[in-house]
Amino acid sequence: MSKQDVINKAVKSNEPPAWLLFSAGGSVSAFFFPVVILIFALLLPFGIVDAQTIVAFAHTWIGKLAILVLTIFPMWAGMHRVHHGLHDLKVHLPAGGVIFYGLSALYTVVVAYLTLSL
Repeated sequence: MSKQDVINKAVKSNEPPAWLLFSAGGSVSAFFFPVVILIFALLLPFGIVDAQTIVAFAHTWIGKLAILVLTIFPMWAGMHRVHHGLHDLKVHLPAGGVIFYGLSALYTVVVAYLTLSL
């Protein structure tokens, strides 16, 4: 395959944006979920952090951004894993990419609307 064929294939593919969202979701999950687990599993039940503080934080612009990042990107990563996992198991859905990435896009829109309307 020539260099131009590789470039043409990359331009026509929907994989680069999907891989970008997948890697962002994996990175968010790896870096920030331990902190979220620490807050909600230890600090909140033991009374070190007050629930009102978390609610007040969620109503700020940085809190809304945190909610968006912590919910949207891991969904894209999960759906990408499901899509390629089924492909690896030889389960080929006729419109698998449209179904899984479409559900992720719908989820993104719904979460963005609900979060920004807080």
